Amino acid sequence: MYVRKRLYNALFLYTIWIVNSMKKIISIIIATYNAEKTLKRCLNSIVSQKKDQLELLIIDGCSTDRTMDIVREFAESIDVIVSEVDKGIYDAWNKGIRLATGEWIMFLGADDYLLEGAMNVYWNYLKKHTLDGIDIITAQSKLIDAKGKYKRVFGNPYNIKEFRCYMKISHGSTLHNRKLFDELGNFDISFKICADYEFLLRKKLNARYIETPTIAMQVGGVSNTIRGLWESFKVKCYHKSIPHSLNVYYLIKGIIGYYMRKMKVIN
Repeated sequence: MYVRKRLYNALFLYTIWIVNSMKKIISIIIATYNAEKTLKRCLNSIVSQKKDQLELLIIDGCSTDRTMDIVREFAESIDVIVSEVDKGIYDAWNKGIRLATGEWIMFLGADDYLLEGAMNVYWNYLKKHTLDGIDIITAQSKLIDAKGKYKRVFGNPYNIKEFRCYMKISHGSTLHNRKLFDELGNFDISFKICADYEFLLRKKLNARYIETPTIAMQVGGVSNTIRGLWESFKVKCYHKSIPHSLNVYYLIKGIIGYYMRKMKVIN
């Protein structure tokens, strides 16, 4: 009887060890829709740095191009694959959150990619720091143009006063504590461009900052369009994050800046 009890205890401890060894630390969620031109580059950048503690999820919105063919090429390295009709990128991200098992969740665009050594930057930071109660860990991103030419580094430390005015952090290179979604819920899919900004405005965040670029991201995304500026304005109105007059000022300033950049490109 004593021997049997010891065997049961040993088996139980071994089972716990197996479960813990399979536990994911970081989950990367990629929402895709007709992303055949850039997805392979994105996946290559992740697979080359993938460890057992990294989970990769692809949430596809029923692409009509070769996106899913590319996904199948990488199937052995992808932990979760979903392809079904969705209501946009934030709906896809919400699905990914429900399926992810990692302690930290990252949202990477299909046209973005990890820089070499990026995951080691995150692993080392997670190992060296006590992160109880931390909501997000932000890093920087390298902005590139359509030809892949380096433009500048983007991503400031989280500062609540600045953040209420602008999306100052690099969201693509940010790790989100999954407990944050338990606390605040999911992304509001009524916002089509700035739901990530709206989500992070719901509370004053406890944030950490890594002053290192970890991803490459193409400039000129939809958030930098008139639609993006208008939705950002609506988000700040919704949360009353800044005085309305200041919000209007930033909207007008953004629109003027947008058209000045357009004129510069034309000339």
